Amino acid sequence: MGDSDPSVGRASAGADFLEWNFSLKSESSPWSVEQAMTQLLAHESAEGFTLSLAVSVRSDAEVIHELGQRKTPTAVAALRGFQAMSTVDTQRELAQVHADRLVEQGLPEPPWASTIGRVRVDSCWWAHDRFDETAILLCTFSYDGDDEHAILAMIDRTLGEGLFRELTLSIGVDSLLDVLHGIGEGDEGLVVEPLDPAYGRRLLEEAIATSDELTEDREYEPRPVPRAYRKMRALTLARARALSDVVAPAEPFPDSVELELLKRTFLASGAASGLPTGDVTRQAVDLLVAHFVEQVGCHPLHLGPRRVLAALGMSDLAPDNLDNPDVQRIFPDVAEAWISWTAMERALPDDARERLEQATKEAGAILRSTGNEGRETP
Repeated sequence: MGDSDPSVGRASAGADFLEWNFSLKSESSPWSVEQAMTQLLAHESAEGFTLSLAVSVRSDAEVIHELGQRKTPTAVAALRGFQAMSTVDTQRELAQVHADRLVEQGLPEPPWASTIGRVRVDSCWWAHDRFDETAILLCTFSYDGDDEHAILAMIDRTLGEGLFRELTLSIGVDSLLDVLHGIGEGDEGLVVEPLDPAYGRRLLEEAIATSDELTEDREYEPRPVPRAYRKMRALTLARARALSDVVAPAEPFPDSVELELLKRTFLASGAASGLPTGDVTRQAVDLLVAHFVEQVGCHPLHLGPRRVLAALGMSDLAPDNLDNPDVQRIFPDVAEAWISWTAMERALPDDARERLEQATKEAGAILRSTGNEGRETP
């Protein structure tokens, strides 16, 4: 690769910029270095323009390689910054390899090298609804009591594996804890309790994966994530890793055999006793379950008010897309019976069941109205 290659010039300029930044951080605290590094990894200009994530990853890889060729203390410092804060596993490993080699050659470590990223998890709480549609996480950290800070994340669980709606970094730890506990005393039906750190890591990492996917999709409108998302992305991932060495496993999605058993159990239940027996009802159940699994991407038992309204309002269920008029006619009744049955299966408390039933009635009314419109003749 010759010197005229543009990528070489960009990597060299990027490494120069990193070295300059870390020359200013030679005596800083690890917390200060982390904040600076997460801003650099955002690849966001002062005007708010950002590189795509794919381009950012390639750029960082080139800069890490370039820094590894430089025998300077600031190159070591920048590599240690990448080692602690990069959002890509292989890049953190590569940065460590380069930094270790340079130190073995006699270059000094930055004073914060042994402590950066090694935070203490002081507390981990969350507020969540009974339907797994909303999760509000508050995780607090410090360096053995110094530089206390907290990440507050509001995650919408109805989209993909979760989507950030709010993402806040604050040093006002006590005030945020007060706010979170106050949420549990409100009328939103949210439960506030300690959060398993391994599950907290899973929630954060899944929300980042979904948020990344949607923000990179230029056709997706409106923009779904908080304005500060890119600037906090690297730090949020680093703190997710600090929560736990392991990630709580995702709940297994039902396979085809389990789905068939669910459908049979429903049809034999009291919830389905008011439905006609026969092939039409079974076809409507097959359609409903397939819609939740394939179109909405959710477990057919894990339904909440917002998920129900969104799922039953999708164009796939429009009258023009339902070939069998008998299935079209009975489908709203089947949907209401299925959702009522899921509430009983999950043993939802009365207030949660009432909210779900109300949403189901609204969705059923919409389905019936669109069905009637579809049957109108000129």
